[in-house]
Amino acid sequence: MNMIDNLDKKIIEIMKKDSRCPFVEIANQLGVSEGTIRSRVHRMTDEGIIRGFTIKTSSRNVKALVEIRIDVNTDTQGIAKELASYDGVTEVFEVTGDQDIIAIVDVESSQYLNEIIERIRRYDNILSTRTRIILKEHFGEA
Repeated sequence: MNMIDNLDKKIIEIMKKDSRCPFVEIANQLGVSEGTIRSRVHRMTDEGIIRGFTIKTSSRNVKALVEIRIDVNTDTQGIAKELASYDGVTEVFEVTGDQDIIAIVDVESSQYLNEIIERIRRYDNILSTRTRIILKEHFGEA
C-alpha cells in the first residue's frame, strides 16, 4: 500500500506548480535535507504516486474539453484508453454526471480538433459530444 505523509504531500504540491524546481530549493522551503527530498521523490516515482513530470507551454494551440456521453452497457474504460492514445489528446477522465468521459485536447488547429471530434463520433456507442474551447488558462502558481 502506498503511504504518503505530510512531507510527501508538500513535495508534490511544490512540484505540481513547478516540476523542475530543484530538490535543494524544495528542501530549503520545507526545512529538510536535499537528500531527503531526492529519496522521497524517487520512492514516490517508483511506487507510482508520481507518474510523470509535465510542462505547461504558452502555445498558440487550440485547447478544448470534449465531453462525451456514451451508451449504457458500454466499456467506458476501453473507450477512455482508446481516446488517450490519440495524438493531441493530453488527458482523459471518466466522470460522473451528464457526460461519461471528458478528454482534454491540445492541437495546433481547429481543423485538427474537428478531426479528433469526428473520429470520436464514429464509435457506435457514442451518444453525443460537446466541445468547449478553452479561452484562458490559470495555473496554481502562488
